[in-house]
Amino acid sequence: MSDSDHSGGEEEVVASRGRRRGRQARGAGAGRYRVPRLIDPYSMRPPPSVIDTAPIDSELLWAHGQHRADTVWQNEAGDRPYHIRGTTRIVTYHPHYRTYLIEAGLFSVQQLVPMTADSCLITALVERWRPETSTFHLPFGEVTITLEDVATLTGLPIDGDPVIVDIPDEEWSAICVRLLGQTPTELSGGVVRISWLRDEFNRLPANASSETTQQYARAYALSLMGGVLFPDRSGGTVHLQYLLLVEDWQRAGRFAWGAAVLAYLYREMGRSVLYMTQSSSLGGDLGGWVPLLHLWAWERFPQIAPRHIETSEPITEDTYPRGARWLPANTRQHGNELYQYKLFFDELSTIVWCPYSARDEQFRGSVIRSDTFRAIVPLICFSAVMWHYPDRVLRQFGMLQNVPHQPHSEFEIRYFLRQTTRGPSRGQQLLHVYRESLDLWSRRHEYIATMPFSEETLAYHSEYLEWYRDVTRRAITRRGAVMNAVVSY
Repeated sequence: MSDSDHSGGEEEVVASRGRRRGRQARGAGAGRYRVPRLIDPYSMRPPPSVIDTAPIDSELLWAHGQHRADTVWQNEAGDRPYHIRGTTRIVTYHPHYRTYLIEAGLFSVQQLVPMTADSCLITALVERWRPETSTFHLPFGEVTITLEDVATLTGLPIDGDPVIVDIPDEEWSAICVRLLGQTPTELSGGVVRISWLRDEFNRLPANASSETTQQYARAYALSLMGGVLFPDRSGGTVHLQYLLLVEDWQRAGRFAWGAAVLAYLYREMGRSVLYMTQSSSLGGDLGGWVPLLHLWAWERFPQIAPRHIETSEPITEDTYPRGARWLPANTRQHGNELYQYKLFFDELSTIVWCPYSARDEQFRGSVIRSDTFRAIVPLICFSAVMWHYPDRVLRQFGMLQNVPHQPHSEFEIRYFLRQTTRGPSRGQQLLHVYRESLDLWSRRHEYIATMPFSEETLAYHSEYLEWYRDVTRRAITRRGAVMNAVVSY
């Protein structure tokens, strides 16, 4: 089937998949092709019963039939974008906070806050997220956001202590007074409103003392964590467990913030595709640092990326993380709606596997090579404990991809996905509760995925791709399923 086989309607330009295997797009807007815009975009697609998208081998994707993608397949016309949670309306940053945020390892995030999510792009991407493997399943294999991506794009540390602490047996109001200097009028179960933080701490008083400045800096950091890094589906509250992380700035600097951000985002994506889907009303909420998904997608798929920021000053690790080049002041909006993005991923045949290996001068030195990038370990952010499987995406590290090992069991993955998002209670000894996962993280350098380096493109009939086609579903849309069936035939 070719694009010319469809008739009628005005044509719309959308981003192309590469026509040759292994060929990478050269920049934004490269390789465009035309897809007809039909009056009813769903009327020419075969009914879902015509093509079976179920994996031949169902051992890997145990959630098949329960996943959002399965619901969308049965009700394609009813698909709706996610409602992206979180807020950029946090406490106003003041230059006097800089020293504390740098010491805590959080300063780089301040450069990345003002970004609005494209809910259609995010929805099309997250519908391919498989919590069974912590990866996106694309037509040509698995890909994912790794610790390398987080470190490079955000500048957050990904090696260090896990982001989890024991909860003191102390009233939450007393903790607020001790660390913020005051307590909110509304405080329920250790949860405060970000709007309260904004109202009370938005302007640092002139001639503020060191103690007052630190209290205001903690309020800023707390709003940053609740509104940007770890937003829940409420979108407007934050648990005071995060305030405990910045009680001591020096200790905060030892946390692996990047690993925590990834753990939280993994869990939110997993919960959204498994537990927030109703056949009658698709959509739902998506928490976590969703703009990180944009940065990752733009680096990997330049066909759908906006333009880079143009500046005469070099952007380096010392000033901005790599993700800062996509700031919204220099981005352009695409007219692609949810279906066009889904079709883009269905027909995709190429990706920029190693976007950070050929860095231009502006960004040289922003990646510190570390074995931690390829550590097969649980990522930890309080009760969010999610597995990092770089062995499933070795091509992202320039290595040969083999058939990966079976991931962890359905029971274990569902257990962590169902952990409460309301936060811990007073006196809870979290370091004991999650001691097994903490022990694995402490030995992360013992579990490094590796294979020989290779620049060769995997052949269609390679062992890995033969295996992959049997264990996954490659298409989300019915048209994409037809195209994949034709290519396979």
